[in-house]
Amino acid sequence: MLRQINTPSSAKVLGLALAVSLSFSGAVIAHEHGGAISSKHHGYEHGYRDGYRHGREDRSQGMRYDYRSEDYKLADRGYERYMGEHDDFQHGYRDGYKAGYDDGFYGRPGRWDETYGIDERYDPSQRSGHDADDNVYVSRHYGYRDVAYDIGYRDGVAMGEKDRRKRKQFRPEKNDRYEDADHGYDKSYGPKNLYKEQYRQAFVRGYEDGYGRWR
Repeated sequence: MLRQINTPSSAKVLGLALAVSLSFSGAVIAHEHGGAISSKHHGYEHGYRDGYRHGREDRSQGMRYDYRSEDYKLADRGYERYMGEHDDFQHGYRDGYKAGYDDGFYGRPGRWDETYGIDERYDPSQRSGHDADDNVYVSRHYGYRDVAYDIGYRDGVAMGEKDRRKRKQFRPEKNDRYEDADHGYDKSYGPKNLYKEQYRQAFVRGYEDGYGRWR
């Protein structure tokens, strides 16, 4: 999640230059609640988390290196029309899938900060004043399933990494964000209980990836 920080104008220019540089190098620049604003970037985020899981599974099972799964070939897992052009999503998905698979297969830490724009200082257990407004998903009429999953996954990754750094026990369900499960919810998405269900599923998966293990 991005935060607005008061900085000198020169620092703002430097930050903008860095963001442009990253966007052309293939990294995904995330926005409010970690939401991508282009179909290609959204595909990259989906592909990265799917590829990372696949790579770690192949590594743990002693399989040979092979990222070309059915998900990689179809490259539209999680795609919805409101995200934008299908071809752009697929292109981003394949790029992200291979990058995620490589990191998972070779035992590298997930590039969550780079891919999802998660500030290392971000604590998902702390509530933000932007939860119910200024939301890129609302303005673009995204569906609740994808919104809840995206936000839940990112919160889970951040919390999993935080707990691992502090040498805490593996405990995805033992925190306020999981219990509340309404981060980023807007009434335009429909029933809150459906949103919460998707959020919690995604939070657990993100926590597992951020913490670096499965149950």
